[in-house]
Amino acid sequence: MPDFDKLINDDQNQSSTDNSYKLNDEKAIHEIYTDEEINDVNNITVTIPDTKTPIVVFFGFPSSGKTLALLRMIRYLEQHGHHVIPEALFRPKTDKNYSKMCSNLKEMAYNMYAPGGTDIISFMLVKVLDIEGNPECQFLEAPGEHYFDGNPNLEFPTYINAIRTSPNKKRWVFFVEQDWGSNQNERNYYAQKICKMQGLISPKDRIIFLFNKVDKCRHQYKKNGEPNKPVFFRNIQEQYPGIFDRYINTGLEKIMYGEYNFKTVCFSSGIFNQTNDGHEVWTPEKDWYCQELWDAIM
Repeated sequence: MPDFDKLINDDQNQSSTDNSYKLNDEKAIHEIYTDEEINDVNNITVTIPDTKTPIVVFFGFPSSGKTLALLRMIRYLEQHGHHVIPEALFRPKTDKNYSKMCSNLKEMAYNMYAPGGTDIISFMLVKVLDIEGNPECQFLEAPGEHYFDGNPNLEFPTYINAIRTSPNKKRWVFFVEQDWGSNQNERNYYAQKICKMQGLISPKDRIIFLFNKVDKCRHQYKKNGEPNKPVFFRNIQEQYPGIFDRYINTGLEKIMYGEYNFKTVCFSSGIFNQTNDGHEVWTPEKDWYCQELWDAIM
């Protein structure tokens, strides 16, 4: 997801010899996003037609892999008897960009290449149905910049607050990645942002910490080829201070349910091989990554 302010500032600083690039950048931005998204995302109103089916919120920084995780889950779920459909009424009917995203979602999910260029999901609601057509959950996919832009004091947009305060049950999936960021300060800021959201959501909401891109740390896998979750847990706990603290069990709850009141998932969307023309061929990882996440959600 592009940083709009940076793109615009970069354009303004270009010399006249780069005007063609400026025009191309502006055209690309307006092809992907609506004017409301570019100017003020808070002006976009959303509607949640189904207020009974739980909403799964993927919360993550830019490039955290949320979109790929959603697309991978679409493949997995549909291959196992579920149906996945975009919620067309989530954004106004006049929002042509949203209609385009809804139409292109399945094509993106089943493309042999990883999303890139104009293959962008801004923010949308996606519903999962069982084999008989009964709703099971709804996924909210949103740009990482709307959760964290490097500043822990960034306010959450209107549509995220609308989701947070809706009557639906919620499953908050906090994306964290071992060794992510340019330094520990960046991880500290992101941890603060997670903690800020945790202070806003209902204590009844289900919490899931998703350790993403674990395939980058193959040395932390067990002999059976699965990630060694306790090792990832310890490293994430150290690198993102405080994100687990709110969910520590005490007394009888600790005896009955263990030390923490949340679930953890190790996840990998797949393997990506660069082609000579700049694309990335996407080979999905094993299904048990998706199965573990689905079990945690349901």
